[in-house]
Amino acid sequence: MTVDAASDPLSYAASLLDAVGADREQVPADIALDCLYAAELLELAGGRARTTPLVDGDPAASIRAAMGALSLLDDDTFAAGPVLDAARAARQALRRLG
Repeated sequence: MTVDAASDPLSYAASLLDAVGADREQVPADIALDCLYAAELLELAGGRARTTPLVDGDPAASIRAAMGALSLLDDDTFAAGPVLDAARAARQALRRLG
């Protein structure tokens, strides 16, 4: 079962970030850890990571899609500490991934 970004953006973002963190062929360990940390934070905020493929097999596209899903959140949910921290970790991972 796939997670839909529109109906459950927290779970969709957590799933994508978890997938990036699990990609040991394309993603260096330090970046993978940032993504796994972000996925964990989103789960603390109420999301649920499920197994999902990378977007077009691309870690950077997957992180961008996860961040796009977070933009669908209402202001109060996005402003919650774990969600903001997850967004920051994802941004740092994307920046370092290049």
